Amino acid sequence: MKNRDKVLFFFPVSAALIIVLAAILFFWHLSHFEKAYMLQSEHSIIQETRLVSMILLPMLKEGRFDDIQKFCENFDKNSLRLTLIDASGRVRADSSEKAAFLGNHLDRPEVKNAFQETPAAVIRYSESLNQWMIYYAVLLKMNNERFVLRAAVTTDQVFRVLRMAENNMFLALLLGGLLVCFLTAYIIIYVRRPLLALQETVGSITEGNLDTAISIPPRGIVRELASGVSEMADRLRDQLSQMTGERNEKEAILNAMTEAVLLFSPNGDVQKFNQAAARLFALQPHGRFNLARSGISELLPLARNAFQTGDSFEKEFEFQKPSGARTLLIKGCLIRQNDSRFLLLTITDLTNLRKLESFRSDFIANVSHEIKTPLTCIVGAVETIKEEPGLEKEQFDKLIDMLFEQTNRLNMLVQDILSLSALERRQLDPKREFGHMKLDAMLSNALALCSERAIQNGITLSLKKLEPIEIEGDCQLLEQAVVNLVNNAIQYSGSKSVDLSLFREGDSVVIEVRDYGIGIAPEHQGRIFERFYRVHKERNRSLGGTGLGLAIVKHIAQLHNGHAELESVPNAGCSFRIVLPCGTHGAAFSLRQKEYPESIT
Repeated sequence: MKNRDKVLFFFPVSAALIIVLAAILFFWHLSHFEKAYMLQSEHSIIQETRLVSMILLPMLKEGRFDDIQKFCENFDKNSLRLTLIDASGRVRADSSEKAAFLGNHLDRPEVKNAFQETPAAVIRYSESLNQWMIYYAVLLKMNNERFVLRAAVTTDQVFRVLRMAENNMFLALLLGGLLVCFLTAYIIIYVRRPLLALQETVGSITEGNLDTAISIPPRGIVRELASGVSEMADRLRDQLSQMTGERNEKEAILNAMTEAVLLFSPNGDVQKFNQAAARLFALQPHGRFNLARSGISELLPLARNAFQTGDSFEKEFEFQKPSGARTLLIKGCLIRQNDSRFLLLTITDLTNLRKLESFRSDFIANVSHEIKTPLTCIVGAVETIKEEPGLEKEQFDKLIDMLFEQTNRLNMLVQDILSLSALERRQLDPKREFGHMKLDAMLSNALALCSERAIQNGITLSLKKLEPIEIEGDCQLLEQAVVNLVNNAIQYSGSKSVDLSLFREGDSVVIEVRDYGIGIAPEHQGRIFERFYRVHKERNRSLGGTGLGLAIVKHIAQLHNGHAELESVPNAGCSFRIVLPCGTHGAAFSLRQKEYPESIT
């Protein structure tokens, strides 16, 4: 038992012990009083019996039994009962009853003792008087006759007093027990339980659970203590909340920065860093990191010089990661705090910017290169027509056809570039909205649009699997993506058949265009969706392709929060798939389970 419980239960236990000891002492005294009273009563009855015997003895000698009866009848019945019994046991005189009505008393213990000349006081229940009595008898001898004088006194009054005292004591014990029980219950309910609850709550707060509510009892001596602890906990919670809020604001600002921020001590160990730094250097939340293990060896001399001289620096570095090389702009400055010095590094990742610059340069070069060929042909044809007005009709028609073909090619290139630009702008719009559409109907329309070209090239278009699926999306753009994939298969695959499928795969909707032609080599598959990328450049140009069809497919899939992918084995065909995830724009929300085949030859 804890010291707290020992103190709490000391008072009821002490009260119970005092009550028990008082009861034991009372009953001990009561028992001694009863014994003393009985001894005194016995002594008194013996003395009075002997005095009465001396009075009655002369009357017995003279045989005056009538006088003896009158004496007994006139004797104080409340103090002593007198009975004269002869040797046969017959009652000759009695102070309380008529002698003739009383039975033989020879079997009475006190009478037997008297006739045996061994007088002794006897306490027994009197059936004739219906009460407890003390009896004493003496032997009277005269003229060869023997008589017994018996005296009796009642014990009811004394026993009544004793029983009343016992009852009062039992009542006092009961009240004392109830008082102890009440005191114990009060301590348990209003003292111990609130203290235990308060202790558990304080322990929970100590462990860091500051939102733990403190129960304040409605009454009792613990109420004020619980109220004080609750007020203290509220103030502590407010202070910690304020401090945590300030800290979280600072961390939120740091973590919201796209630049990586790190704070180093003079020995090179990192002290603090934000999430961008953790992602850049793969740091754990509570892990150790040293500047020497950053992977940028050229940074160490600059950091050492900053600690020595306090000079700031700014420089670009190449940082090698498993995912590829990164271009980092690192700015460093020295921070002094009391007697401590720290180096603050701010790192900006310029990789995407450099890639964008390179992409823009490559894009301009590719566009210029793609435009140069049709423009050269157009300029050459125009110059020929202008310088030679007398051209034959056959030559003139060839030049006109070439002008039409190259201008059409140039128009297609411009249209694809504008489509890509529009898709990129729409991808950046967070509020882009889609309409309700049926993918199975869109796929059927796309197949119909490509059927004429397929027939011209002797290729069979088939709908192998078509699950009726309804989504929120842009029907024209998805139809354009499918048409681009089908036309590519018709023009470049060398396959005699192209299969279209629409089905569910896990949590995604898949649009698949499969051919059985020459396939694509593995070294080209990773770049097949890049702009102006061609597997066979001269062959593609001769067939009129712009090099932007698959890039448009990729951006249309991304616009619907999906992606485009390729599975291909050389000489075994290609499988282009547009995968739209469920639960986002472009995801299916209704699916009717049925399939039907359709083919166009």
